[in-house]
Amino acid sequence: MKITSHEVIIVNVPMEAALMGRTESPHTILRLRTDEGIEGIGWAFIFGPMGPALAKALDGVAELLHGEDPMLREHIDGIVDAATSGSGPGMSHYVRAVINFAVWDITGKALGQPVWKLLGGAHAKSVTTYASGWLWRDYDLDALDKTAGELVERGFTSMKFRCGAEARMSDEAERARVMRNAVGDDITIMVDINQGWDIPRAMEGARHFEAQNVYWLEDPIDYRDVQGYAQLVNATDISITHGEYNYGFEPFGPIADHRAADIFMIDAHHVGGIDAWKRAADIATSAFRPFVTHLSPEIAVHLAAGINGVKTVEFMPWSFNLWEKPMDINAEGELIVPQEPGLGVTLNEDLVKSNRMDV
Repeated sequence: MKITSHEVIIVNVPMEAALMGRTESPHTILRLRTDEGIEGIGWAFIFGPMGPALAKALDGVAELLHGEDPMLREHIDGIVDAATSGSGPGMSHYVRAVINFAVWDITGKALGQPVWKLLGGAHAKSVTTYASGWLWRDYDLDALDKTAGELVERGFTSMKFRCGAEARMSDEAERARVMRNAVGDDITIMVDINQGWDIPRAMEGARHFEAQNVYWLEDPIDYRDVQGYAQLVNATDISITHGEYNYGFEPFGPIADHRAADIFMIDAHHVGGIDAWKRAADIATSAFRPFVTHLSPEIAVHLAAGINGVKTVEFMPWSFNLWEKPMDINAEGELIVPQEPGLGVTLNEDLVKSNRMDV
């Protein structure tokens, strides 16, 4: 089997819930085709002006893959690495990830198996998940209370809210109190700061969150401050979670060496695809640390279903309208594992046609 052609498109995907005023998520999509009539899908969403740049980079690199065997992922990754190494971290990892997703999709379809089975097959029907597409910093206390209750009614047993925008720590603490009161004691809640604090403020915030039994404190300080994260891990009782901002799997080595996270968070786009994600997970395992996914549940569900050690999958619905069959949770609040070959996603061609953008 050989790669014979490709197509790169950008589609504006309507979001189920607005993100800080955004109502659409621009997705760059690669359709990688073979001489056996199999098409593999890879994609990424980038807010801001970099989507067209990613599309052009993908188009140029995918051209180099014509004639290659899509099942030789390491060989293909080497071609992509050589072609993108001059662009540095970030864009190069997005290109590697999108192509890696597409060749995994082709491989699964060619073998008639879902990707999670090819990864090892740890969980066959469902995996633990948490609601993450809501409860943003622009939600006031009433909106937090209302939305959190609606997510419980929808069946979620775990959810994440955001802090980090309030001037007074007492107001941040009140957000946590409102969340706990809204969902009760049996629902797991987590908080994300997105690097908005320094170490003293993170220490203070951790105490307030611990009082509300918040499970983890995510990205409280600059992701590059490995020593600072090690300090937080040693000084707080809440689980310190970070790693999503790392490009490539290599930066997880110092985090493991310094015991600078209680839970590793690994983004499949940022590290460079499924194979690179597995390498980052191996680093976490070597440090006896659990790990979780970041964004892209359509990819993450295969990682969680295929590999032991994934504690939970982030249920982020930004891409759901792009597919004919969106992802969903079961009666127990767990994410349903796809059974179709490959990644188990089929593009909603009507949406693609109506919301396609010029590259």
